[in-house]
Amino acid sequence: MAKDYFQDITPPSGAPTPPRQFTPRPPQAPVEEEPLDRPTDARDIPIRVADASMGTDGTADPASRGIRSISPPARSRPFRVTGAPNRMDTDIRDASGGGPLRPPRRATRLWIWAAASLVVLIAAASLLFVFSSTTITVTPKSRMATLSSTTLTAYQVADASEATPGTLAYTVQTFDLEDSGVVAAQGTTHVETKASGSITVYNSYSASPVRLVKTTRFESPEGLIYRALSDVVVPGKVGSAPGQVNVTVAADQPGEKYNIGPVAKFTLPGLKSTAPMYAGVYAKSTDAFSGGFAGEQPGTTPGELDSAISAVRTRLETKAHEAAIGQAKDGVSVFPELIRITYESLPNTTEAGSSVRIHQKARVTVPTFSSDAFARSVARSAFTDFDDAELVTLKPSDDFSVQFASSSIDGQPSILNLAVSGSALVIWKVDAEALAKALEGKDNSAFQGIVNGFSGVQEARARIAPFWKNSFPATASDIKIDVVVPEVVK
Repeated sequence: MAKDYFQDITPPSGAPTPPRQFTPRPPQAPVEEEPLDRPTDARDIPIRVADASMGTDGTADPASRGIRSISPPARSRPFRVTGAPNRMDTDIRDASGGGPLRPPRRATRLWIWAAASLVVLIAAASLLFVFSSTTITVTPKSRMATLSSTTLTAYQVADASEATPGTLAYTVQTFDLEDSGVVAAQGTTHVETKASGSITVYNSYSASPVRLVKTTRFESPEGLIYRALSDVVVPGKVGSAPGQVNVTVAADQPGEKYNIGPVAKFTLPGLKSTAPMYAGVYAKSTDAFSGGFAGEQPGTTPGELDSAISAVRTRLETKAHEAAIGQAKDGVSVFPELIRITYESLPNTTEAGSSVRIHQKARVTVPTFSSDAFARSVARSAFTDFDDAELVTLKPSDDFSVQFASSSIDGQPSILNLAVSGSALVIWKVDAEALAKALEGKDNSAFQGIVNGFSGVQEARARIAPFWKNSFPATASDIKIDVVVPEVVK
């Protein structure tokens, strides 16, 4: 009968302990990682036989050496993993065996890519809304007008706003330029010249024009008399606004005393017999008068003087044309052939070294026209079916010219006959603001019908962004109108 103790665990007392024979175990696969619940300082603890109850002789009691007397170790021997390690454990557990859990790398990458894609989509959508735009590209209607000695009649007004609808009006711009040159002096000469200047004549007397003849007198508050150099027609008043016209006048006598500054009011002595007219027809000046002289001045030889004057006036003519063309601006047209220049010799002055400086003045008169009114007049003459209510602009060709046919009609110097010839492209105006207003909030399908309501449009294309929108913006300011003006065919 088997005993309840292990003979080979504790040998009998006094007997030598034979060496134990161990059969080597087959090699096992290396353990790459400790189990999840083993602390890093774990070690193997051998199973020991508990201290048996000792007899009085100091020997162990055989009965106490049973298996029930074996004390368990302080902690159980950890389970060792043999064979191939679990890859999932490697991914989840930190290599040290005790680190925090981490999500699988593959899943993390997928989340990163998904988040990045979402951000890109949101940014792209935002940019589409921020930079969304609607552009309407419009080509206006145009026709080539060819004129051959066509005559246009223009009426002078003090201001373009006073023009009668359906007529061609013009205003007069006047300014002075001066230049000088030096010639050799030779003796002295007696010179008498009259001062001259520009004044504005007003008519607050009547709604009808007032005609003033050449040499009409204008008197300054100091009693100095200046005379008109040509006939004058002063337009009638419009409501409470007086009619007005610019006039060039010269002093009645030579002398420097007539070189005066601006005058607040000139009266007309010839109208004293009619008190209301005398009070209602008057003149003002804003520039100084110059050129008056009477006395001796350094002389020159006639040939040298004429040559010097010619050179100075040539320079003045160039400056005058440049300045006159400079009067053209937005909405105002100026034609070089209509520029008038009058020259005046001013008193000579002595220069050092026995020389004389000659002085010349150029008075420049420029008729200016409303660009829209002139374009309508040309279109009215060129096209029998032209609607005068339509707004057009003009692009002249190289052969287009405007010249004086005559300077007056029936003795009225304020009316001009103009001879117009050559070709010009008449371009209809497009009211971009009205077109944008008509399109705001409308469906795309209404585009063609709305555009057809604008007679000045030849062709129109709409570009709406983002591409999925099927209507125009609700606010007209968000609709850009791009007008492509056609060019003149050479």
